[in-house]
Amino acid sequence: MSIRKLFILACCSPLMSFAQGPWDLEKCIDYALSNNLQIKQSELNLEITELNQDRNFGAFLPSLNASGSHGYNWGQTIDPFTNSFATERIQSNSFGISTGMTIFNGFQTLNRYKQGDINIEQGKADLQKMKNDIALNVANAFLNVLFNQEFLNIARFNFESSDEQVKRVQQLVEAGAAPEGNLMEIKAQNASDKAAVVNAENNLNIAKLNLTQLLRLQGAEAQNFSIVSPESIEPDAGSLAASAAQAVQNAVSTFPEIKSAQAGVIAAEQGLAISKGGMSPRLAVSFSYGTGYSGANNLPVGELTYQGDQPIGLVQNTNDIVIAPVFGYDDFETKPFGDQLGDNINSSLFFQLSVPIFNGFNTKTNIAQSKVQQLQATYALEQVEQQLSQDVERAYADALAAYNNYLAAEASVEATTLAFEYAQVQYEAGVINAVDYTNSRIRRDNAQADLIRNKYDYIFRTKVLDFYQGKALSFK
Repeated sequence: MSIRKLFILACCSPLMSFAQGPWDLEKCIDYALSNNLQIKQSELNLEITELNQDRNFGAFLPSLNASGSHGYNWGQTIDPFTNSFATERIQSNSFGISTGMTIFNGFQTLNRYKQGDINIEQGKADLQKMKNDIALNVANAFLNVLFNQEFLNIARFNFESSDEQVKRVQQLVEAGAAPEGNLMEIKAQNASDKAAVVNAENNLNIAKLNLTQLLRLQGAEAQNFSIVSPESIEPDAGSLAASAAQAVQNAVSTFPEIKSAQAGVIAAEQGLAISKGGMSPRLAVSFSYGTGYSGANNLPVGELTYQGDQPIGLVQNTNDIVIAPVFGYDDFETKPFGDQLGDNINSSLFFQLSVPIFNGFNTKTNIAQSKVQQLQATYALEQVEQQLSQDVERAYADALAAYNNYLAAEASVEATTLAFEYAQVQYEAGVINAVDYTNSRIRRDNAQADLIRNKYDYIFRTKVLDFYQGKALSFK
């Protein structure tokens, strides 16, 4: 085998381990939690919340920015570095660095950071709530497959039994011991049993489709999908707690929807503190350091020389012109770039204080809204606690009712089975007709269907109660 093939097999082996072989409940739940798109979206939302918290932490730190510019001026302008008029094209550069930070803003920065921590915890709780819901949905779909598999087995057994019955009655008809009408009736029942098998197969395929869609399986993986039937899945009254109190207590203290609602209350309290911080004065500090270069900053070149005379005024009383010699330089050169950067250094430090006096009722409105949101969060927590308690109590009552229904259905199956076996003997002996035989068979079949339905209903209810008590969803 080539190295490339070995590499491909190594990369695909984790996927193959999921796809091959029958699936148990734990494997289905784990796979669903790893591939569900809603969970992936919720995980991304949580990641965004965590990134926002990085921004909240950064608000404690001073800002730091560097700047630089390069440009040209035409026409008359004042050079910022020489403070003189320039009329020719001038090149200029500036470089600087600045920093600033908020010293005090009514603890709004601190409260936003605290609120960010709470938002992360709330996001984690919401993600866990979503995982719990998906796990329950997968467990329900898994049990539905088991239910339809068992129903299909019974349908096949009934078809095989009626098929054998057709053969026996046909022999009796051929021997002249039974009328041909009995054979027609039992053939009709056999055809009905065959249709029931087809219907049960369709229901099983739909149940498998629902489960594979929850798992997001496609193609050959979905087509070849099968589940592991638990070795023992019979209802047991011992698995049901004496009351719902323990499950309610555990759910209210540990379930993620409660933690999410509690975090919502704390986040609302921090939101109120943030709004109140808007009434506080704000103090900020900023510092800048910079330098620059100007093409108009010139230095004389050579010696100072006499360049003529110029009038500088008049003599008082005589009005004689006063002449003074003019000395200057014949040439100039631009001051070197590095020298200007060293000479033009400038820095500034500012403190800024702002006191809110009136801002169109914005702060007052924000505080009032935050108080309302705090009440909403408190009521939401109470509502979640109440709803969760009611769900647990209802689940316990449903499980108890399902078990009682199962016991009644079990007794009904036992009675209708004995009655059918007796009717079968009577029918073969010619004591009863085909209609009575068929009615007895239908009562037996209906009792078996009720037994299976109540059995899986009870099992699912007990698994829900186990889940509320913090136990893993499993048949082990």
